Amino acid sequence: MNKLVLFLFLSSQAFIGTSQNKSLDLESQIEILKTTELVQSMAQRSLLTPSYFPEKKALVARQAYNFWIENPGDRLVSHLNVYQALYYANKYLGYDPVNKQSYNQALGHDESVMSVQYGTDNKTFYTAGSDGKVLRWRLEEEFNTPEVVYEGKYLVRSLDISDDGNWILVVTKDQGIIILDNRSQESSDEKPTVAKDTELVQSGVFMAGENKVAVVTKKGELKIKGFGEEQVIGRTMDKVTSMEVNKSNEEILVGTAQGNVQFWEDTLARKLYIEEAFAVNTMAISSDFKTLALGREKGDVVLYDLIKHQMIRIISGHQSAITDVDFNFDDTKLLSASRDGSVRVWDIKDPRKLPLVLDDHDDWVMSACFSPDGKRVISGSRDNSIRFWPVDPKELADRVCELVDRDLTEEEWIEFVGTGIPYTNTCPARTN
Repeated sequence: MNKLVLFLFLSSQAFIGTSQNKSLDLESQIEILKTTELVQSMAQRSLLTPSYFPEKKALVARQAYNFWIENPGDRLVSHLNVYQALYYANKYLGYDPVNKQSYNQALGHDESVMSVQYGTDNKTFYTAGSDGKVLRWRLEEEFNTPEVVYEGKYLVRSLDISDDGNWILVVTKDQGIIILDNRSQESSDEKPTVAKDTELVQSGVFMAGENKVAVVTKKGELKIKGFGEEQVIGRTMDKVTSMEVNKSNEEILVGTAQGNVQFWEDTLARKLYIEEAFAVNTMAISSDFKTLALGREKGDVVLYDLIKHQMIRIISGHQSAITDVDFNFDDTKLLSASRDGSVRVWDIKDPRKLPLVLDDHDDWVMSACFSPDGKRVISGSRDNSIRFWPVDPKELADRVCELVDRDLTEEEWIEFVGTGIPYTNTCPARTN
């Protein structure tokens, strides 16, 4: 074993100084390191196993997961490798090579998927594409049969769902905004009630708890629009790239191509300037209203404290511009979607942990969001597809044992695990 690696590992464990690690003697820590190395090796070898050996690929990933969850060491890096090995193992179990379609992929749009939004429950979400379609998906039904909520000839920039789930805001590129009546979600041949406002806008979102929307027009006017009413709040000279509403105080946040964020109340209250100004492509506010996440053209995410009015930190890792950000329900995780074709899920409470990397799209990821319970991520891409991803690798590990009716053979065990660890069943809970 490389002495430098061992030294760095033991030093990091001593620095972390948790009560668990303090109780471990030197021999135990060496065993943890050995197991961690084995997990990394098996995860990588599973990824390298050809897809035409799907069972072997899956079982090696599952056994790596078994060792990983039994290992008492801190999981700062290995979870990334284990997740990817399990994901790609699951992809090729039941994979359709003719249509190149896997179990977590859905097709319903003819062009880029520009926006994905969950409704008020964990089973229904909505997507909008540059093909002009707005689709409703129900996860308890056949995943590839969405309902067409609306279909027009306009390129859609974004979607927003009202807090009560009754209304859908569609922001188009060249035809203003469209509001869809979503109160009746049963399948029918009747088109939903549609309200249109043809004034061109740069961005728009629902206000908190109201059937009103905040928009910035093409001319730069910030307006509150309702049914039959309109209020002008002010005007910005900057190009607007994103909007968000702070539901705790109804403050309207406007992100700009110039790299600043404007905070509007009755008038422009203040501006947030960030060093190395890059366009603020997307924003999200945590559920406790304390943290603002800014996804920038630079490819990083800025976390900003809304209470103390100061920057928390900058999260880097993507290779291209950020297109979407979202907090999970308890604000422990943050996702970032990017033009580099990936979604990353960050543990924002422990910055030592590497993110999960969800990277199976063939083109830019245009939008992504957590399910309301935080157990899934939905992503939409310029490759016209939608993918759903479990956040907990246990779901992927369990699926392997549901679909593969055998364990690693003793020969495979020796090949991938070695002779130093006694043979055990990869899926011990399976009833043979």
